[in-house]
Amino acid sequence: MLLFTRPLPKLASSAKAFDAAGLDAVGAATCDIVYVKSERYAISTFLAETRVDVIIVTSVYAVDAAEEAVQSLIEKAVPNSSLPLIIAVGDATAKKLHHALCAIPRQISPLVILTPDIHTSEGILAMPLFNEAKGKQVVIIKGEGGRQLIADGLTAKGASCQSFCVYRTEQLADPIYTKCWKVEDVRGIIATSEAMAMQLIHSQGHAILSLPWLTVSERIAVSLRKRGVTEVFVCHRATDQALIAWVKDNWEY
Repeated sequence: MLLFTRPLPKLASSAKAFDAAGLDAVGAATCDIVYVKSERYAISTFLAETRVDVIIVTSVYAVDAAEEAVQSLIEKAVPNSSLPLIIAVGDATAKKLHHALCAIPRQISPLVILTPDIHTSEGILAMPLFNEAKGKQVVIIKGEGGRQLIADGLTAKGASCQSFCVYRTEQLADPIYTKCWKVEDVRGIIATSEAMAMQLIHSQGHAILSLPWLTVSERIAVSLRKRGVTEVFVCHRATDQALIAWVKDNWEY
């Protein structure tokens, strides 16, 4: 059996994906997502007053706010005007953005949504368009306390960054699981964020440190090793499909 972490809003859909792939897996939600409406209004106000070159959207939970922001720009746009370039940190975020913003008026230049080769903050900073970041105005739509590396890295390159924290994660008093399970039945753990990994360890104790772990960035892997996990692997994409494919290719399931 696999044990994987997801925020509560994503738990059921991920469990369904693992089940459809024929993998015996139990999902664990250690946190919920709470939206910050005031930040969504602040984005539109900022965009109305400032010319922005790039909008970075760091997760699927930031997409609704990004959609509102882009729609506010479209409403005020003049014919033949261009929209900011949009960067989605990963495939799931990009897919949701494409779906949300598919009906751009013809008189406005086509919307461009890019993803980095590696779906991490480091991957965004390594994108060729930021080789000449000096003077670029960048808006980052993200969660509270996350992805600070992006703003720090771009600022160091000479860009001007404005971050809007449109949601926050709230730790649940106790994890919510998709089904009953026993630690002794688990053969591998998938953790898609450092916070959820540490919350899971806090909940389950040292028994799970000796199990093989799969995570989605080298940064998280380093933190897990420091915490005492002895065997950590990295899949550089955090979608259910990517994680399932990695498990089937690398673990015996």
